[in-house]
This record gives sequence, structure tokens and C-alpha cells, in this order.
Amino acid sequence: MKFRGRPGVRGAARAVPVAALALLLLSGCAELTPGTAAVVNGTRITNDEVDDFADAQCVARERAAKSDSSTALAVSRVQQNSLGLLMDTELSLQYAEDQGIEPEKSLSQGLYSQYEPGITPLPSKARTVLTDVFQAWARGRAILIEAGSRSTGEAPSFTNLDKLIDAGLQERDSWLKKAEITTDPRYAPTEQGFPGGGDSSVSRAGSDFAKGAAAKEPDPKWIAGLPASQTCG
Repeated sequence: MKFRGRPGVRGAARAVPVAALALLLLSGCAELTPGTAAVVNGTRITNDEVDDFADAQCVARERAAKSDSSTALAVSRVQQNSLGLLMDTELSLQYAEDQGIEPEKSLSQGLYSQYEPGITPLPSKARTVLTDVFQAWARGRAILIEAGSRSTGEAPSFTNLDKLIDAGLQERDSWLKKAEITTDPRYAPTEQGFPGGGDSSVSRAGSDFAKGAAAKEPDPKWIAGLPASQTCG
């Protein structure tokens, strides 16, 4: 299915929250090998991957803070959001493989291109990490758009990406009922296994580059009292 026009920033960036996810959660941290942040249907996401992604976002935030009034975040929250995005992307990729969904490359590229200008000027390591993560994330969003397009019968356009992502998430929801997910308790997972301790929607793109449903941040005064090594931006 061909994409009609290049996706706009608003439609591409918005990750629509879904209703409660009925997932089979493997209990306890004992199921995880050392250095593992989460396991999604047998696929391991490591602490190093989460830390690298969080560190790269903090580099981007520090650069942005020099030119605007962006507020600092707790590193722990950035790490939680980073794991949530990595898990969300992995679930979409697995869903596509299981359902035989192959999104248009032009759509993935269009979704990624809105973040590329902010990534390109960054130092080499941060640039490489964010490029890899958000190219995969863009493919995951394109998968959901394609799933939503199949469900609704509507071709993607400038005006309906949010609607198609929502429909795609509903389709993925049904598939998620048989998912097996384990998350390290240090990331404060919900009962469904997703990090953040209060928002079980894996569709929430919790990062500065991919802002989905806004997560509540701790009091700025509390963040200001943290050591520099525990703040981001």
C-alpha cells in the first residue's frame, strides 16, 4: 500500500495510548539473566542498551538546554521511558513478523526524517545510538500505520496518521494477549510488565524525540536536589 504524501510532524510523533493490555507477565527478577532490563517474547533488552539510549538523550537535552528553557529530568525517569520505547518497538517488529506486515520504506523514512535534524549535529556516539533507535522506532510506527490501514481500509495520508496508529495499536492489542514479558523491578514495571510505575501503555513513546502521551514528571524542586550524575539536561 502506497503512502499518500510525506507524514507531518504532529501525526508521526503522536503515540496514542491504548486500553489496558492483557499480557502474561513472567513473575520475578529471578527469570532475568544479569545485565537484562527486560525480555520480550524471548528477545532480550539489556541494561547497556537502555543506558546508552538514555545517555544519548541526555546529550541531546544538554545541547537543547543551551538554547531554550527546557527543564532537567531525573535520569531514572529517562531510563524508564527509554526502556518503554525499546520494548514498544520490539513488540511492533515482532507483531509485523507474526502477521506478515511489511510497511512502505518511504513511510518509515518519512517518520524518521522529522528527528534527523536534531540527531545529526550530536557527537558520534549519541548520534549513532539515536539513529539506530529511532530508525527502528519509525519502522515500528510504520508497521502500526499499515496495520491500521488494513483494519480501516484507509490509505495513509497527511491527515489520518493518528487515527491509523490508534487502529494499529488496537490490532496489536489482540496479539499482545499471548505475549510473555519480564522486566527488571528496578525499572518500576506495572503489573503488565512495562516500566514507569503508573502508565501501562507500551505505545507511549517516552523520550524527548518521540513524545507520545505526556508522562507526569517529578517535582522540579525534587529534581534540582538530585546529584548532577542523576539528572538529565
